[in-house]
Amino acid sequence: MVGFPFPLDRKDLWTSQLKPSLCPSSGTTDGNSDGPAQVSQPQVANLWPDIQGINSWKGLLDPINPILKAEILRYGEFAQLCYDAFDDRHYSKYYGTCKHSKRSLFGKTGFGNSGYQITKYVYANTHVLGSFFGERSRDEGVWIGFIAVCTDPKEIKRLGRRDIVIAWRGTSTPQEWIEDFKDILVTATLSHAKSPGRPSSTTVPSSPDPNVRIEKGFMDCYTSMNEESEKCSRSARDIVVGEISRLLKQYEGESLSITLTGHSLGAALATLSAYDIKETVNTSMQSAIPVTVFAFASPRVGNPTFARRMEEIGVKVLRLVNKDDVVPKVPGFFMNENMGWLSRLLDWLPWTYSHVGIRVSLDIESSSFLKQTHSLSDFHSLEVYLHLLDGFVAEKKPFKPSGRDPSLVNKSCDLLVETLHIPPYWWQERNKGLVKGADGKWTCPARSPRSPDADCNPLEQLARKINSPARSSPDQPARKIIQSLSFRY
Repeated sequence: MVGFPFPLDRKDLWTSQLKPSLCPSSGTTDGNSDGPAQVSQPQVANLWPDIQGINSWKGLLDPINPILKAEILRYGEFAQLCYDAFDDRHYSKYYGTCKHSKRSLFGKTGFGNSGYQITKYVYANTHVLGSFFGERSRDEGVWIGFIAVCTDPKEIKRLGRRDIVIAWRGTSTPQEWIEDFKDILVTATLSHAKSPGRPSSTTVPSSPDPNVRIEKGFMDCYTSMNEESEKCSRSARDIVVGEISRLLKQYEGESLSITLTGHSLGAALATLSAYDIKETVNTSMQSAIPVTVFAFASPRVGNPTFARRMEEIGVKVLRLVNKDDVVPKVPGFFMNENMGWLSRLLDWLPWTYSHVGIRVSLDIESSSFLKQTHSLSDFHSLEVYLHLLDGFVAEKKPFKPSGRDPSLVNKSCDLLVETLHIPPYWWQERNKGLVKGADGKWTCPARSPRSPDADCNPLEQLARKINSPARSSPDQPARKIIQSLSFRY
């Protein structure tokens, strides 16, 4: 997928002028705005533990609670943003990176009023995934997601807590899954590879339960590193665990939640990193912090022991599944949780898998906006998932759109019915990223260096140098002043 050529306000995703009631007992919505239906502050703030799955969403899924659905859609947009901002143009010298800096990403992609601030980009050593991202990315690694924290006081009040989000990007087509799956389970060692000058973020050597096993491709993508790569000299796991540990310490004493989201491979990495955070990030307050995954089109991640361990440690996973999508059916197409007691008996085999969490089934045939299709890519598209979720009421209830723009379905496919007059594959980058200069020549504009810290402003970089352990006698007053300026920059 490619990025939009100009900032797109997220209010454009919603077509309804009269917003539907988001709570059966109350019709309080902001009817004066053109943006997406916003659940009023008391509703979300009072129900947020249930939205995060504290009771495994009992009584909230069939029919689906409108407040819960609105929040899942909101997190789904974070996952979609990871696709939209990813530079997947093979001819680009910035291939494999995010098109925008941490400070500008939300503003450039229509999330300027989200209330969240990105604190860290996540990179993956994707050479372990073979042809997923092409030859050029194997030595350098690719941008695969971000970590953000809610910083806006109004949004914190609306949510009822400060929320930390980890959004993971997935792959493009299910054919890549079928071609490149390393369909074998390995022990969840979760070991941190170290590199010179960059110590491991934790010292936990392995899962407390040695029988927990994870699909090898996911484990390699999450834990591997490449010391010769600037972006992947730390593993994705080191980046995530280190940043979450830092944020938990920074906001200690506040009401917090950790929410992970992703699509396809991103959903698998969201599930794996949620397990890792809950299992290994040991702080005095962490055990009381809910860790929740909203997973779109997730494949199976681990064995039955992994699924049981996720329940034991309290990770809540809500899986959105299109019944015709092949990706949620693999790996473990034959040996899986549907075998009942036999799957538990054969848990020791390296190819016995089990899904985790609660499943919400979506049906592509339920929407009158969509053509009949037999395309695996159409079944798997995240935009299709978000469209189906938007109109989902209950498994045996008619499709009823809540206001999300159906035109988004055709961003990268041709699935909308002709009567809507929406062109296929309309999400394109203006002039394929080229800009006409004053001399009349078309060139690719320069972007910041592809260093993981390149998106820091100059004051932040100066503050990091002052904070560097290499300085023998750092100037404490100067450091505080620069850090203060950097925060306001």
